[in-house]
Amino acid sequence: MVHRVKINRRFAFTLVEILAVVVILAVSAAVVIPKAVGTSDMQAQAAARMLAADLEYARDLSITMAKPTTVTFNVTGNSYVLTNASGNIIHPITKLPAYAVNFTTQSGFGQVKLSSASFNGGSSFTFDETGAPDKDGYVTLQAGTHSYKITVSPATGKVSVTGS
Repeated sequence: MVHRVKINRRFAFTLVEILAVVVILAVSAAVVIPKAVGTSDMQAQAAARMLAADLEYARDLSITMAKPTTVTFNVTGNSYVLTNASGNIIHPITKLPAYAVNFTTQSGFGQVKLSSASFNGGSSFTFDETGAPDKDGYVTLQAGTHSYKITVSPATGKVSVTGS
């Protein structure tokens, strides 16, 4: 006589099924979250960080090359350019002959506006060979209701970003 033992099977999800659900949730979140946050804030943050990095690059370049580097802002043109005594500075990434940024034409910054640039009444300043600016001041970037102020400290040339 053969006894058959009934085995109770527990039903559960397999690892593949769980991973599939996690991937679907991750893709959904990647699509929904940027729309919920709004692109104007992300564009303003990215533009402020890029401008701060460019100002730090200009300061570092003036120290390493032992040549003053000038940053000139064009509020009406929504742009800025880095130059030195030799003329235009070659952009280290794009290799373009002029280190110029125009928020109107720059991809991903369509909503960003260079709303003000004030350096002791002017719209430009120069880092000397020691990295110190000849003028202190600030630049304000705006996208939608979000605004960021990028400040260049006197004597040290320290660049800081504040805003919402």
